[in-house]
Amino acid sequence: MNRIFYRIIFSLFLIFGFIGSSYFFNFYLTELAASERDSFLNAKAWELTNNLSPEELVGQTIHIAIPNKTVDAVALEEIKNTKPGGIILFGKNLGKKEEILSLTDNLQKAATDEKLPPFLISTDQEGGRVFRVKDGVTAYPGAMAVGQTGNEAWGRTVGFVTSFELRKLGINFLFAPVLDINNNPFNPVINTRSFGSDISRVNTVGVAYEQGARLGGALPVIKHFPGHGDTTVDSHLGLPIIKRTLSELESLELVPFKKAIESGAEAVMTAHIVYPLIDDKYPATLSKKILTGILREKLRFDGIIITDAMEMHAISKNYEKERPGVLTILAGANIVLLTSWGETARKFKEQLLTAYNAGEFLYKDQNGVEKNILKEAVYRQIRKKLELGLYNADSSHPGVMSENQNLKDFLEAKELARQNQFKEYEKQGFYLKEITKDSIRAFPDTFQTRNPAKSSSIQFVKNQLLKKSLTGVKVGNIKNLTKIAASKEITNLLFDSSSENEIGLVAALAKKHPTKNFVVFHGGTPFVKLPQMKNLQYILSFSLTSHSWEAMGERYLSEEAIPKVDLILLPKEGKSPTLGAFPQGI
Repeated sequence: MNRIFYRIIFSLFLIFGFIGSSYFFNFYLTELAASERDSFLNAKAWELTNNLSPEELVGQTIHIAIPNKTVDAVALEEIKNTKPGGIILFGKNLGKKEEILSLTDNLQKAATDEKLPPFLISTDQEGGRVFRVKDGVTAYPGAMAVGQTGNEAWGRTVGFVTSFELRKLGINFLFAPVLDINNNPFNPVINTRSFGSDISRVNTVGVAYEQGARLGGALPVIKHFPGHGDTTVDSHLGLPIIKRTLSELESLELVPFKKAIESGAEAVMTAHIVYPLIDDKYPATLSKKILTGILREKLRFDGIIITDAMEMHAISKNYEKERPGVLTILAGANIVLLTSWGETARKFKEQLLTAYNAGEFLYKDQNGVEKNILKEAVYRQIRKKLELGLYNADSSHPGVMSENQNLKDFLEAKELARQNQFKEYEKQGFYLKEITKDSIRAFPDTFQTRNPAKSSSIQFVKNQLLKKSLTGVKVGNIKNLTKIAASKEITNLLFDSSSENEIGLVAALAKKHPTKNFVVFHGGTPFVKLPQMKNLQYILSFSLTSHSWEAMGERYLSEEAIPKVDLILLPKEGKSPTLGAFPQGI
């Protein structure tokens, strides 16, 4: 009996020992392959960097815009003269998906013709109000709407699908997500671009978005470091100042950035904000104390640092004479982002090239070895282009991928995994309807829908999608409001709004007719005056997409309660923030 028992034990030992050893052996092989890829990428990136002329090196640190939807003579001249590392696209550049594909293909062809590294082609595609690409993509609601769900899976889904769809259009650099915590309701520029007013939502849903987007194929950028949420000044128009110590930033603003970096975030955009208790001379974009001292050294970020647009008044009206392009590279940035072309691009290139030729970017490391910080900036960018698979058969170096079968196989496997994941999302309609419905919130209290009797409701809504979604609810004529309000059969009066003025008109009606219940379906920003009365309720979407309007109507007619909004909104006597000149901004 004992002999049989020992034989069983011995057999189990052999089986599990073999399984264990196989697991560790496979793990070892995987790590070995990853190490080999890293070694190749490092060596190849430096080889490609060292082969660039000073003019080409400087150009790679600059990203520019172009004027039209095609690579016209102006665009070709800009590419030839600036030799940029990337191109940023705005709404004016983006039409139908076929036009976008043609544009991005021709941009990469132009890079190849000029014997330049392939371009990082970027855009702001945050969702909601910042939605550059209109065709060939899924129209998710914005960050604040997704943040209100509190659902990490939704954040990851939106990030992945957005990134995948952009990459298929040739856009490989995604300026999202915004990880600023919008804890100041008077903020004129971040607003609904944030995932929320508290750490929790930004730290979970926002970071999950970045994780999903990184898997989707385009390189996501977390922004605006070290935090743009607690400002009342739009950095497009002025220079914001936040008087917080580093320890205070670490307890709030830096939390989501730290988590995203620890989970593998690969690109960060800087904020044009002065933090005088950390650096009383320069805003974060130009501050070595912040970009190198905090971001690189304290948070151990080893990816790409890109500036916010350097034409923004926070920089252009305050630091232009101090050579901001040179300052930001010396501070630790790798890419100088411009949203224009022509004279501005020439000016930045000239100041950077002059500084490069004068040796201003040279320094010695702790071992006394001389290095060049601008070259290191270019190296980081080229290495990332290699990792993204941009050095394909049509690039200026068509044979790069064939030099390393390990890397080629790895990139092909990642692409296959992406496609399979996308197909799974596609089967579910990308969860667009579910995410949008889940994002709808109520103010000032939870809205108990209880499937209100349609016969007791009448709608005065203007939005056709909302009107259609309120199935069976009678449509009223505002001219007959006094008569309708006197009717005993009608108890619920429904209105829609997308502005503070429209809300004010409904509030005045609610005050005049206290025995009736008024409901306002409000799209867009909730950071407006929302008068509070016992007979006035708001249903909020935080977004003006077609699905957001439909979702508000569907939630109203459902039997599920609509949760109360979880945001720091304007105080009762607060003045609404005025959106800056660039409400769609970077």
